[in-house]
Amino acid sequence: MNAWAERAWRQADAALREFGKAVGGAALKADVKEALGSLRVNKQRSLLALVGIVVGIGSVTAMISIGMVAKAETAQRFRELGIDTLIIRKRGAAEGHAPAALRLPDVRALPAEVPSIAAATPSFQLFSTLSHAGESFSSTAIMGVTASFAELNKLSLHAGRFISDLDVHRYYCVIGWEIAEAMRHGGAKRLVGEALTLAGRLYTVVGVLRKAPVSGMGAFDADRSAFVPITTGLRTLPGAEIQFIVARRQPDSQHRAVAEAVQGYFLRKAGLLVRVRSAEQLIGQMQKQMRLFTLLLAAVGSIALIVGGVGVMNVMLASVTERRREIGVRRALGARRRDIQNQFLIESVILALLGGGLGVALGVASAYAICLFSGWAFLASAAAMALGVGVASAVGVFFGFYPAHQAARLDPIAAMRAE
Repeated sequence: MNAWAERAWRQADAALREFGKAVGGAALKADVKEALGSLRVNKQRSLLALVGIVVGIGSVTAMISIGMVAKAETAQRFRELGIDTLIIRKRGAAEGHAPAALRLPDVRALPAEVPSIAAATPSFQLFSTLSHAGESFSSTAIMGVTASFAELNKLSLHAGRFISDLDVHRYYCVIGWEIAEAMRHGGAKRLVGEALTLAGRLYTVVGVLRKAPVSGMGAFDADRSAFVPITTGLRTLPGAEIQFIVARRQPDSQHRAVAEAVQGYFLRKAGLLVRVRSAEQLIGQMQKQMRLFTLLLAAVGSIALIVGGVGVMNVMLASVTERRREIGVRRALGARRRDIQNQFLIESVILALLGGGLGVALGVASAYAICLFSGWAFLASAAAMALGVGVASAVGVFFGFYPAHQAARLDPIAAMRAE
């Protein structure tokens, strides 16, 4: 009975093997099963190679995801400010005119002189030291602004008020969220009414801003800035001059016509050449910069990926060396070189895909944690995840081909004699 059952099992197994060769799927399934078994036997070595792949794919996925999230957040901020927003900067003096700066009266008269401009606010930015209660905060941005600056840049107040046009030459300031937090940690119980020192002069805090999601149109960090009346800053701060103007054009106006009108106005008033840029142009430039930034991050992460691929190659080369006798037996029993090569190639691809899946999960989790810490809206990038899996497959094939080729080229007799 036992002999009959054994003979029947052998016949069934032979039939299944022939069917697998005909269909192809069963042979592949057997190779995958054997590859998993081989990786399971060499757990420690496989785990070390897996760590390299996980770190590499995780780095690439996280960096690409963070780059895309940052680009989306910044673009959203620009759109919230309005597509009718303009940035006006000085280019230089016109031919035949002496070098000059943007003048505050000219900027204030801009909406009246150019009907297509609805509102305009000048500002400048300098960096100095802020001191409060004996503690100093270096590299604080001091921004000279007018009352309309907060509205045009969509800044909201947490307490107090913003700078007023009545604060002419007054030593008042409005502080950003991070400066306010630093003052609270320094022992300030109430912020509005507190005295602090900016650039060696004493100012009174009249307002505190809410936390800003990202920078405004003027490329400033509101959370780390102290806002003072522009008249006070121009009079007391060395080197202070109007650097840019944030303006809003009328709804029915065209950008090119408005730009020409603004350029003509400043050329006529002060002999200045100015550059007028719209929100759409700034968004386009920002997206180009963010794409370059994302590619740079991906390139840095790829270094770890290459290290992981070399680890896969080392594992497979060691596996070929240890399994020379097995390779010789399989070749003696009729296995072709292609069969041996496929077996080892499948092992490397499985190892890379497993590391790629774990790496994608690690990268997405890292991006989510960074977005949670930064207060950004998390955006799961399907392209980044697909790229991670695809790159993992490519790494498995690329770094696994040489060991698989070496295994297939082994002489069966020499392999069977190997110790």
